[in-house]
Amino acid sequence: MDPRLLEEVRGFCLGLLRVVGERGEAVVRAEGGGVYVDLRGGFRHLPAGDPQFRSALARIACLHLKSRHGQDVPVLVDINGEVVAHREELAQRARELARQALAENRRIELAPMPADDRRVVHMALADMPGVRTYSVGREHNRRVVIEPDVD
Repeated sequence: MDPRLLEEVRGFCLGLLRVVGERGEAVVRAEGGGVYVDLRGGFRHLPAGDPQFRSALARIACLHLKSRHGQDVPVLVDINGEVVAHREELAQRARELARQALAENRRIELAPMPADDRRVVHMALADMPGVRTYSVGREHNRRVVIEPDVD
């Protein structure tokens, strides 16, 4: 990824923080063909636990990059590492459930979850021997199934 894009996103996010009267830093890195931004600080006005807010910030950053560089670059905005912590916790839980599925030789169906969370589960178990995962259900009822691989 072009370092100029990363710096552009970083500067843009710092500008947004200033506009809303917040102080903090923006840690930016390339991730999976896109940009990961972690806004860090003791924020008073940013609703850190609100995925819709983070998604809106990411969309604005995407539009900014497109207007400045003509590129559609996916952006993921995190606040104080909450998204990363959630992913790690979800991956750990998936591994525990996979071990349980193997030990009990049974299928385990997880609760419905968003596509990003399903992807975390699939990726966390992709290299685990003897386990397979797949998704079932539709729309808001889509969920991951973890089961022993009998092949």
